Amino acid sequence: MLKLSVLSAALALILAACAATPPGAGKASAANALPPAGCVAQTATRIPVKDTACSGHGNTYTKEDIERTGQANLGDALPMLDPAISRH
Repeated sequence: MLKLSVLSAALALILAACAATPPGAGKASAANALPPAGCVAQTATRIPVKDTACSGHGNTYTKEDIERTGQANLGDALPMLDPAISRH
């Protein structure tokens, strides 16, 4: 009898886990909350800006973006990230 109740409890947990929302399901709505391309959402000021609002126009690049290019200096990395940037 104890085996049957343990097995039924395990089956109930498995079914509950299958019915739960998958972990990646909430990411689609988070991606829709991002500002459009060419819109800078974060500033260095303390003025609050809504997540979907545009506080400026242009592009931003993180340290990881710069390092991912494999270039030793910023002058060589930026033209790789944005073809509109030229170095003279």
